[in-house]
Amino acid sequence: MPFNIEYDQDEDCIVATFIGEIGMTTVKEYIAALLPVLESTGCRRVLSDSRNGELKLTSLDIMQFPKMAKSSPLTAGLRRAVLARQGRSGYDLYATLCNLQGQQVKVFSSRTEAMKWLRGDEE
Repeated sequence: MPFNIEYDQDEDCIVATFIGEIGMTTVKEYIAALLPVLESTGCRRVLSDSRNGELKLTSLDIMQFPKMAKSSPLTAGLRRAVLARQGRSGYDLYATLCNLQGQQVKVFSSRTEAMKWLRGDEE
């Protein structure tokens, strides 16, 4: 699989790490794998590290993600941070669309800053 999902008990955060191409199939597999982890841990924070991934999605694909997240009761109220490299316009579009629907999503280049935001240390 082009991603790994782990629950970090010390940080009370689910960490997903992506490697390689991130296409629509990968996103759907990720969501299917994430939902049971959300349910079993009760965790409300997700860090998606995409710095070693490469987006292979169109803007139309990205526009579907907020709707997909909104349709699941497990994703309601999640605080989601995305780690991305420079040239992250697709990630910024994703965050903007999610935020317009009332979801808490922010894109970072620093893991430290992302974790501060996820914990609510920084608004």
